[in-house]
Amino acid sequence: RPHQPTKTKTLMSSWERARFIPWSRIPQDGTDLSDKKERIHRDLQREADRQEKELQQMALNTTKSGVSSGDERAQEIQDYKIPFRWGELAKNAAFGGTIGAITGSVFGFMDGMNGAGRSDVLMKASNMAKGRFILQGMTRSATVFGVFFGSFHMVKYGLRVAAQPGEWGEIGIAGAISLGTLMSRPALRPSMPYASMLVIMDGVHIVMREFND
Repeated sequence: RPHQPTKTKTLMSSWERARFIPWSRIPQDGTDLSDKKERIHRDLQREADRQEKELQQMALNTTKSGVSSGDERAQEIQDYKIPFRWGELAKNAAFGGTIGAITGSVFGFMDGMNGAGRSDVLMKASNMAKGRFILQGMTRSATVFGVFFGSFHMVKYGLRVAAQPGEWGEIGIAGAISLGTLMSRPALRPSMPYASMLVIMDGVHIVMREFND
C-alpha cells in the first residue's frame, strides 16, 4: 500500500507566525517584495511579540484575581459562625436519643437472653416471668443509651457552634465527655463497651459518607 503521510498539528511560535506575510503588507506599488521583505518580517515579529506579551499579562492578571478571590472566599468561610438554634439542638438530641434507645434495646435484649439462660432461677421460671425480665432489661438499657447518645449529639452540636473543631474533633471531644460521664458512675460502667461502639459507629458513618462522595 502507498504510504500515507500523517497530518501533524503544531503550535507556531510568534517568530513562525511572523514569517507569514499577510496580503495587506505586500507592497502594491510594484516594488520588489524582496527589498522590503526583511523589514516587513521585523515589523510582524514586533507585533507578534507585543500580542504575546499582552496575552501573558492578561493570563497573569486573571490568575492573580482568581487567587485573591479564592483567599477572600476562604477567609469568609473561616470567619463564618454557625448560629445557635434551639430547634437544631432538639433535633440533634432527638436523633441521638432515638438511635441510642433502639441500639440500647437490642443490647438489652441480648443481655437479657444471656442472663435468662445462665440464671438457675429464671430457667425454672415461667415464660411470662422470663419475658418480664427481658423487657425490664431492654427498657433500662434503652433509657441509658438513649440518654447517653442524645447527650453525645447535644455536646457535638454545642462544640460545632462554639468552637467548630471539625467533625472528627466534635466526635473526639464529645465522646470523651460522654464516656467520661458514663465511667464516673459505677452502676453504668458495664455499659462502656456498647457506648464506645456507638461513638465509633458515628465516626464510621463519616468515613462511609466521605467514601461515597
